[in-house]
Amino acid sequence: MKVGLDALTLKTVSLDPLELLELTRAHSLEGLHFSARLLEGCDDAYVERLAAEAQAHGLYLELAGGGVNPRQSGRTAAEMVADWKPVFTLARKLNAPILNTCFGLLRERTFASPTLAEQIELTTQALRELSLIAADYDVTITMELHVDLTSLELVRIIEDVDSKHVRVNLDTANALGLLEDPVDAARVLAPYVHTTHFKDTCIYPTEEGYNWQGGAPLGRGLVDLPAVVEILYQANPDVHLNIEDSGGFIPIPMYDEAFLNSFTDLTPTRMARFVRHLWRGERQVRAGLHPRPEESKDIDWAAVIPARLPYNVDYARRLRDETVARFNGSS
Repeated sequence: MKVGLDALTLKTVSLDPLELLELTRAHSLEGLHFSARLLEGCDDAYVERLAAEAQAHGLYLELAGGGVNPRQSGRTAAEMVADWKPVFTLARKLNAPILNTCFGLLRERTFASPTLAEQIELTTQALRELSLIAADYDVTITMELHVDLTSLELVRIIEDVDSKHVRVNLDTANALGLLEDPVDAARVLAPYVHTTHFKDTCIYPTEEGYNWQGGAPLGRGLVDLPAVVEILYQANPDVHLNIEDSGGFIPIPMYDEAFLNSFTDLTPTRMARFVRHLWRGERQVRAGLHPRPEESKDIDWAAVIPARLPYNVDYARRLRDETVARFNGSS
């Protein structure tokens, strides 16, 4: 179990991949997860240098590729797949075994056309085709839990694709964006998880539903990270914990009928667990542990997020070390 950095954490800081890799080393992290878009316009020499630097320092690289859900674009699954072909070549050059993607965001759940079910079918078709290319390149495409699908919906896609080259990237905080307990989501997805976005968050009620925050200092939000890491380690000791943190928030329309009707696996027990998180989050916000929207807008997140990265690194590494020691009988 290695601890790395999701470059999205530093999206407000203009760093190229080599600079991000140097920052990864500076914080004694073990790998870097970043968007393939950051290499657009870079020549082969730059890519070769990046691969050589990572290899020389024993660092893993993971890439985020394009989308797999045509949504309302009218594009076919084949057209989606065509956009991915250069990313596979790039992954091979970088020795990057993970190519990450996602379904979308919560708005896709309420489209009248294509419906959620139709989008899931189109996405599954695209992933089936991509899995064949992924097998040729010996890489794994990971579908991220991205405030778009529930854990059970995501599992159904993975099982329908039925390929060892299509697996899951568990964002440890995103389940709270879709009325789900993060530990429950980790249990459901653990058999399929090959990498993570290691994140904490807070949620709290609003007139329209609730707000989901883009991040929180690890261990200071609502996600039971020790429980999640234990579940993941038991399922796959080699899973990567890629630290992700960001500011801002996403409003979740919990009282919107179309949004609620999009859930086919929402049970009273699951809703009760979620409401408990909601009110725990309200207490944390009232205690001043997390900003409200009006406060968030005045925060210099470009300064705050990098400043709390050393704390997040220390937390993730300590939790990883404690988990590994416990399961290997070390004191």
